[in-house]
Amino acid sequence: GLLSTANAEFGAFRAMMIVANASVLHFCRGSTRLSNASRRTRLVLSISRTRTVCSSSTARSKVDGELTGALRAPAVTILGGGAAGLTAAWFAAEAGANVTVLERTREAGKKILMSGGSRSNVLPGEMHIERDYFTDGTEAQLRGVFRTWSLSSCRHWLESPEEVGIELALEEETNKWFPKSNSAKEVRDRLVQGLLARGVLIRYNTSVEGLEQTEDNRWRCKLEGQEDHVTDRLVVATGGLSFPAVGTDGTGHRILEKSGHSLVPTYPALTPLTGPHPNGDQLAGVSLYGVQMRCVLPKPPQEEGGDAGGEKKKRKRQRKKPVEAERTGLLLTHKGYSGPSVLDLSHHAVMAMERRAERPRLLVDWSGDGREVWEQRLNDRDTQGKGLVGTLVKKHLPNRLAEALVAEASLSERRLSELRKDERRNLLSLLTEYELSYQGAARRLDYCTGNYCTGNYCMSDATF
Repeated sequence: GLLSTANAEFGAFRAMMIVANASVLHFCRGSTRLSNASRRTRLVLSISRTRTVCSSSTARSKVDGELTGALRAPAVTILGGGAAGLTAAWFAAEAGANVTVLERTREAGKKILMSGGSRSNVLPGEMHIERDYFTDGTEAQLRGVFRTWSLSSCRHWLESPEEVGIELALEEETNKWFPKSNSAKEVRDRLVQGLLARGVLIRYNTSVEGLEQTEDNRWRCKLEGQEDHVTDRLVVATGGLSFPAVGTDGTGHRILEKSGHSLVPTYPALTPLTGPHPNGDQLAGVSLYGVQMRCVLPKPPQEEGGDAGGEKKKRKRQRKKPVEAERTGLLLTHKGYSGPSVLDLSHHAVMAMERRAERPRLLVDWSGDGREVWEQRLNDRDTQGKGLVGTLVKKHLPNRLAEALVAEASLSERRLSELRKDERRNLLSLLTEYELSYQGAARRLDYCTGNYCTGNYCMSDATF
């Protein structure tokens, strides 16, 4: 009876400890942040109160045994020394944890150094979830993630002299924040220096091959060629599959899968597309800077549903609105199409191909001027009527592209005044709604998942 009473009291103590430790590990931001000393003081007071209500010496001895462990700052290990891993390490250290970063390469933040053409575009000027984040998960769940740390809060953290301390400047052309120094190395170095100043240990050339949970609910990291590393808490920030040369080769995915997490098959996003050029010509090297591209998604299949009488009825589903590319650059390559506008929309095409589903249509307005403007140009017979169709089109598009489009319309030697209505209508479609014929992804430049662009970890496994 005495033993069961002691165990019950000790169980209550352990439950309290879980809550207390959770509060220690809570990465709070803002004016309500407590000092590390305040957190530990509150934890000790909670333990002391728990000890005084224990009626048995056995329970009190167990509490005393846990007191030393409670005063020890929790050990938090971050797998991956990229932008996400370094940021997680920063806030874990500020919350009072003993933090270790395990980075498999010889330096941290390699993709930071590559971003923005080595200038490092650290933040967008504004954020639109439905436009900027490519996912077939729910927007509500994604919004919940971003509510935990707003764009303004992130910028304050980057600029504050007490935090990262980088001077930023907004580039109006791209609506992105860059360091005033235009140096990605400054961003990476300030993050690393800030972590070292906060007592974070960064272990380079340390590759994690597997994870095991210990009997006391800690984590054992199995390291390649080194002794195991044991930690209280673990953050996996190993990146996706985008650049194997800098370490993002899917290792984290394999580790998570072995640990029992649900995985969603990956598919390429932000990737060029392969396919023929207009008229089958080879137009590699042609660049355009003002195109308007949109993706027309296929109409979802009808769903069957029951009515009050139990009869099945077909429920019509509305076609989603076309998705407009935010950016306007387009490059015709040796294998197909690339450039910002293609990268903005390519995930829709690739996802359909990966799933063997009906493909969306990618429509291009080559000049970005719109159908009405081109109609006016074609109808202006006072100035253009006697001229060749190709001559007019070349005034507004690169010569090789203009020749290919006019040839595809079978109008190479035709004058504007000779165009029939059906020929004019077909030409307008080729100029303002040209459907790209794509065959696949040119290369696996970056990856997205069936839920979010977070590797292939299933977001439904997470709680927010």
